Parts: sequence; structure tokens; C-alpha cells
Amino acid sequence: MKESMVSGIRKTALITGGGGAIAEAIAIQLDKEGYDLLLSDISMEKMSGVKSKLRKTPQCFVCDQTNQSDIQTLVDTIQKNHPDIDVLINNAGYTKEGPFTTQSLTDIHRQMWINLMSPIQLIHGILPLMVKRGKGAIVSIVSIGGIIALADSSLYSAGKFGLRGFLTALYEELKHTNIKISGIYPAAVDTPMLLHEALHGGTALNWVNEVQPPKKVADAVLHGIQTGNLEIYVPYSDGLVSRIVAVFPWLMGKLSPFLRWIGETRKTKWLKSKGIEV
Repeated sequence: MKESMVSGIRKTALITGGGGAIAEAIAIQLDKEGYDLLLSDISMEKMSGVKSKLRKTPQCFVCDQTNQSDIQTLVDTIQKNHPDIDVLINNAGYTKEGPFTTQSLTDIHRQMWINLMSPIQLIHGILPLMVKRGKGAIVSIVSIGGIIALADSSLYSAGKFGLRGFLTALYEELKHTNIKISGIYPAAVDTPMLLHEALHGGTALNWVNEVQPPKKVADAVLHGIQTGNLEIYVPYSDGLVSRIVAVFPWLMGKLSPFLRWIGETRKTKWLKSKGIEV
């Protein structure tokens, strides 16, 4: 019998970016595990598709994660109505591809807030609830982009590198408690965001390795909740390669021409599998 259903125990999880493809896979996975789900996203419409695929009706909250006031309102609601929250999943993410000099101040704000500041603000508000209860799990979807910095993704890399550092330090602070801290590091995932990158100048390096289904990320999230492993890679092999490149960042420049050629070839094949000719 699932732990969340033993002796009538209820377990609650909040998933941000709750209307996206990865959130949907995570929600379906946790719904099967018996969790009561809270979803947040920028509009109720974005979450409606996910809501219709769950056995138990989730609570949905509209929250613009570029807006500090919106985030605090969500935090206040959780503190008031769900002080027994068990799991926080920072899933919301955003990237706008292109050279840094083409990015506006609005672009900078949007990427840094969604990818870094909003997860920190949410953790700041929800972690004390877990500390008080003496248990909980915080899982954040980071990205291989938090380990390897790529051209035309400087702001995304800045946010994700920052999130990785934050999680590492927080893990050390809490490692002697029953609160688990995990970061999930997927490479390319088959989502609308990846398709947008493919059609609007995103780096071909996303396609160097096989594109992963959202279900693989959801499996990694559940693994993080259960084990509290600090870093979980999707797939594991990408984690090995990325950490080597992180130690020797000059390798990326040396290998880029060859890797881009592989990526472009596989991106074209991936798009064709979706019926898109380029």
C-alpha cells in the first residue's frame, strides 16, 4: 500500500509551472502515489489540461513567477491552508534563446526570476513549515544548462548555475535533518519549449543525445522525493559528460563544431519525426 494512503495519512505536493508537459508527467506520477496536488501556473487555462488527466482533483493557483507579490501570495496561501505540505517541486522554467546583447531588461528579469529567484522565494516561505514538522522534500528541476554554459543561453545558464549552487549549499545546511533536497538535471526533454527552441534558433547541442520523454523526468522527481539525492541526471550518462566539461570548460569550445554537427543532424531527424520539415 502506498505510504501516502497508510492509516489515512495524506501527503501534499506543490508543483510550479503546473500546466507544462513535465508538470503533467510529474502530476500523473504523484497522483498515482496518492498525493493531494497543488498546481500553480501563470493562468488557470494552462493547468486545465493537466487537471483533466488526474484521478484526484488538484487545487490550482494562478501565479506569475516573475512577480514577487504573486509568489508571496502563493506562499501565504500555502502557509495558511497547507502548513502540512510534504513536497515542493520547483518545475517552472523559461528560456529565450539568442545572444546576450539582443536580450532586453525585461528578458533578463523574466529569466532570472522564473529560473532562480522564484524557486528561492518559494523555498524561503515553505521550508520553515517542513522544519517545524521535521520532514519534507524539495525537488527542483534544474537542467544540464546549470552545469554547462552554452552560447546564446547566457541568462538561462546564469539562473540555472545559481540554482544549482543554492541547492548544494541548502543540502549541506539540512543534511542532518529529515528534509530532502534534490536537483534534477535533464538534458533535452520532449516539450513544447524544446520545439520552440528548435524552430527559433535554439542551440543544436540540445540534440547531441537522445531527447528524453517527460516521464523520465517525473521518474527522477519521484526518486528525489524518496532518496533525497542531491543531483539526479536524466539520462545518467549526460551527467557524467557534463561534469567533465564543467571541470574543463575549455573543452566545450574545442568540441563544439563536432557536437553542433551531430546536434543539427539529430534535430532535423527529431523534427521530421514530428512531421516538420526544415
